Amino acid sequence: MNYKDYFKDRKIAIIGLGPHGEMIADIKFLLRNKAQVSLFDMRSEERIKKYVMSLSVGGLSKYSFGSINGDDLLGFDLIILSPEISKKSTFLKKAIEANIQIEFPDTIFLKLAPPVIIVGVIGLYGKSTVAHLIYGMLKKSFLGNENQGLFIIDSESTSGALTHLKKIKKDDLVLVRIPEHLLDYYHSMRMSPHVAVITSVVSFKILEFQTQNNFIVASDSVVDSIKSKVSFTPRAKILRTRAGSIPEDWGVLPKFVHNRENAALAVQTVELFKVSKEIMKEVLHEFIGLRGHIEFVKKFGGAEYYNDASSTTPQATLSALRALAVNKNIVLIFGGAYTGHDYDELINNFSQYVSTLILIAGSGTIGLREKIEKLDDIKCIHVLGLEQAVRKSKDYFNKGDVVLYSPGCDAVGVDISRKERGERFVKAVRNL
Repeated sequence: MNYKDYFKDRKIAIIGLGPHGEMIADIKFLLRNKAQVSLFDMRSEERIKKYVMSLSVGGLSKYSFGSINGDDLLGFDLIILSPEISKKSTFLKKAIEANIQIEFPDTIFLKLAPPVIIVGVIGLYGKSTVAHLIYGMLKKSFLGNENQGLFIIDSESTSGALTHLKKIKKDDLVLVRIPEHLLDYYHSMRMSPHVAVITSVVSFKILEFQTQNNFIVASDSVVDSIKSKVSFTPRAKILRTRAGSIPEDWGVLPKFVHNRENAALAVQTVELFKVSKEIMKEVLHEFIGLRGHIEFVKKFGGAEYYNDASSTTPQATLSALRALAVNKNIVLIFGGAYTGHDYDELINNFSQYVSTLILIAGSGTIGLREKIEKLDDIKCIHVLGLEQAVRKSKDYFNKGDVVLYSPGCDAVGVDISRKERGERFVKAVRNL
């Protein structure tokens, strides 16, 4: 069905504007296509006023802030969730029982788009960097090619997912950064990427519906995990990558092994699309890293401060520690809201990399505190907030140390998002 006919006159509930208004572009797109759109957000109107103002709520059938009553969702034909909203939210229970269609922007986009080539980037960390590198290389390679369209779907982008429906055509290439909580949802739709780029060990069920003409791009350790853990035999061609595959004479990404690993994934992926080595080298040479992803902030008192606020998993924090640590020289600022991940491997490795651990209060931190306090070779400091943690860090580093903010947990209640807490950390460090 044509997307215009699909949306016309449908009663659609949008749940969540996104941490920084990421859903605004799609809401405007739906309104232009004559959908009857209602907006629900659990934050107060005061807190998201600037995003509501940019939306200029004209055309909305209804908007509601502060809380969501499940009964209010029963009259809709379609519910579209902002990517940070869980499909397991209690207010959705009655809608699910009533068999109301519930989607995320990227899943409804992929259902309505013509047949396209999907490159999916998945993993517990590294997705943003790898997707950024792949997109940069493909974009330069596709310049001037009117027959091949290139689109990126990223839940952290404000350009929207549904908005691409007005331009996309058959056989275009769509690069999708797939959050881990959506992997099972993709599997339930029997939707596997034609090229699956995997940055770390995750749930591999999303690979089940690949064919012999599809590809898996991953490091040796991830490939070995796929072969040992999945209950099905992957049919896609498997392409292994290694950090050492980036030629030394390219003179790029010299500092961290994890950057070379990410670069190797990107290079192996774009080779499938005949991107020249000159373009690969150029994009890698220009790449300076992403904000909030092991981002160097400032040198103070002989120590280097790094912002890794994007970290919401123990695996991401462990990756950052491995990238930066030299002889147990890390003062780690850690903690936040509950995630449900298993932190045992991270906690067991703290003693190898961390000299002082500054724990920020939060629902996730509470559950980990007992195990962490049993580590007798690490100083453990408790603070209430991020700014206090930055001030405290001055008392515990030595010259040549690294102060790393890698929370390994979700953003706490005072922060709207990972981006906001990263900005707070950077501001606090610059104020030292």
